[in-house]
Amino acid sequence: MTSRAPEECTSMAELRCEIDELDRSLIEMLALRAQCIDRAITLKKVEGIPARATDRVEEVVRKVRASAAKQGLDEELVEKLWCELIEWSIERESKHLD
Repeated sequence: MTSRAPEECTSMAELRCEIDELDRSLIEMLALRAQCIDRAITLKKVEGIPARATDRVEEVVRKVRASAAKQGLDEELVEKLWCELIEWSIERESKHLD
């Protein structure tokens, strides 16, 4: 994670370094999430679960919106990002489950 809070940065160069580090961390977390999706493919095959579970999609969106609200982050932005991520995940699973 970052070593400084944004308000501790005294120049754009320092702030950009923090942003770059955050970007690296986000990519690492997205890669781990993709590994979880790959594992879900295996488990869904065994358990006979389809790629798309509408109730689960709604639950995830609800949770991320609530989490965004607690952090003071734009809930609409978070929902758009997660919906894209969820659709990518479902497409990835569908390729292997269908």
